[in-house]
Amino acid sequence: MSSPLPRRRFLRQLALGVAVAPFVGCASRSKGFEIGVIADPQYADIPDRGTRCYRASLAKLGAAVDHFNGRPLDFCVNLGDTIDREWRSFDEILKPMTACRHRWEHVLGNHDFALLDGEKTQVDARLGVAARHRCFDRPGFRFVVLDTGAVSTYATLAGSEARAEAAAEFARAKARKLPQAQDWNGAVGPKQLAWFEGVAADAARRGLKVVVFAHHPVAPAGSYDAWDATDVLGALGRHRNVVAWFNGHHHDGGFAAVDGLPCVTFRGMVETPDTNAFATARFLEDRVIIAGQGREPSRELVFRV
Repeated sequence: MSSPLPRRRFLRQLALGVAVAPFVGCASRSKGFEIGVIADPQYADIPDRGTRCYRASLAKLGAAVDHFNGRPLDFCVNLGDTIDREWRSFDEILKPMTACRHRWEHVLGNHDFALLDGEKTQVDARLGVAARHRCFDRPGFRFVVLDTGAVSTYATLAGSEARAEAAAEFARAKARKLPQAQDWNGAVGPKQLAWFEGVAADAARRGLKVVVFAHHPVAPAGSYDAWDATDVLGALGRHRNVVAWFNGHHHDGGFAAVDGLPCVTFRGMVETPDTNAFATARFLEDRVIIAGQGREPSRELVFRV
């Protein structure tokens, strides 16, 4: 178990806007550590639509939690779209998660805000999210959660300045005829991106590799990417200690290596009536080994140097 953060280091991290999570586990640099990964349960108590089987996600998530509980994981990450719609959906889909013996890190997706305006402001608290963009450290690594819906029409309130800014950004993306100019996507935005660059630079000074969790992909190029994927990729390229990007959103999954950086889109749990999709990921000093279950493929990804 790690010792408490020195006060000076803790204050520096606060100045950077770093949300420091307590570390409880048996991870070490030599043996590595393992996490659980899910994407897009997108639960709702509604009939199936096409390949999306919303009610089936309850049992699938329960099976994933059973698998995770049998392993010595450091934490589990949910890459977004916990629900498909309706506030009451949270009540049911969070039940399997509470049965998990490991801590959850939640990324917020576009469907998590398919709610009434008055409910949108309560999503963070419902999922126990202290900050939509944040980071925390493990031995040899810094994990960064980015909010790819920080600039979006779905997560902002009607009539707000944030909605107006998002609508303007969406209009610019459409004017540029970007394939990702879709209202189910969003952007990281310059303010959050500047924060990320500071966090990545600080990690480099500490000798930490950076792994990013997000909802939207940034590669390969396509209609599911963040509006500002090009700007995000530029920032990722400026920090060679960023070694992996994990996201959900595109239920078919995907993979791209951009300048040696592996970008993994995990497959959506909501797809198909009875075939699951989740994974564990073991982080070693020079690579990550993803053990996929069901529709999720296994991969071994060597970090760039």
